[in-house]
Amino acid sequence: MGIFEGRGMVIQGLRFLAPKDALAVLNEGAVLVDLRLDELAEMKAFQVPETIRIPHEELPGLLAELPADRPLLLADSSGVYTKEAAHLLLDHGFTQVACLNGGMLLWDQEGLPVATDAAALLYGPCPCVLRPRKGHR
Repeated sequence: MGIFEGRGMVIQGLRFLAPKDALAVLNEGAVLVDLRLDELAEMKAFQVPETIRIPHEELPGLLAELPADRPLLLADSSGVYTKEAAHLLLDHGFTQVACLNGGMLLWDQEGLPVATDAAALLYGPCPCVLRPRKGHR
């Protein structure tokens, strides 16, 4: 029985885990694959035992960076890109794949462990001109 069995919900053949279930499997040996862009991952990082960060748009070219023999939990900011990424991994022979339901937004909202970099947080006089304090463009 795999680490994801009996947890979360299966929708159209993909397993989705609530943040608390996700934390449990990560503490049991699953690897978090953070699909967010650098700027977003710098602001708030998942504080879990093992993370591999590959931006979602780079994933197709970097599949070799992922351990095929380990359970992989896919995460992004809100859950938008995990479904597509999960299908990609399953199509390429990965067998232990699940998605974090709600992404970092729900993870953080539920009070699960995050590391925040204050210098990377957005600031500015209005939402239309927010920028990180660090020098990203």
